Amino acid sequence: MELSKILVHFFALQFLLFQSQTYAAPGNSNIFREYIGAEFKNVKFSDVPIHSGVEFHFILSFAIDYTTSSSSPSPTNGQFNIFWDTDNLTPSVVSAIKDQYSSVKVALSLGGDSVGGSSAYFNPSSVDSWVSNAVSSLTDIIKQYNLDGIDIDYEHFQADPDTFAECIGKLITTLKNDGVISFASIAPFDDDEVQSHYQALLKSYGHLIDC
Repeated sequence: MELSKILVHFFALQFLLFQSQTYAAPGNSNIFREYIGAEFKNVKFSDVPIHSGVEFHFILSFAIDYTTSSSSPSPTNGQFNIFWDTDNLTPSVVSAIKDQYSSVKVALSLGGDSVGGSSAYFNPSSVDSWVSNAVSSLTDIIKQYNLDGIDIDYEHFQADPDTFAECIGKLITTLKNDGVISFASIAPFDDDEVQSHYQALLKSYGHLIDC
């Protein structure tokens, strides 16, 4: 992810946190995040310098609830598939970097901007069905890759803010209660539609967002 997008996400998140009274500030602000794998440019964990005094989160980009068809991908109602560079970012490579650096955690990011050249929409059939499918499919991926958390980066929506909040909030709640993840982060940016959806999430489930 480009530096400009990271900065936009940072300032948008500051705005959202100011808006939400229920958000619990993270205990450790000494965290650096790097999105990796989305551009398929053979970027490896070893290409990124890691400082042992900083908690470093690599975020695999992306897991998307769309079919993997290259010609016409379509929404799958919470059945997530992997869309990152699986040639260079494998389960064994994830385990190796975590073994090498105790300060490193690895997460996956949900959503992203596009899939197959078109916008990747958050498009659930219903809250309960989406959450059930998402919990099942993401638990499998997270355990396969020995991941620590999830990052929410939906940027396009075909659902109202309250539905988004309930789906994502219930997903995070279940994954945490089941011990599948230890943290959840969000990546909003300065767009009215995006802001409204993430504000709804923070209002109802801000206490579950760690950073």
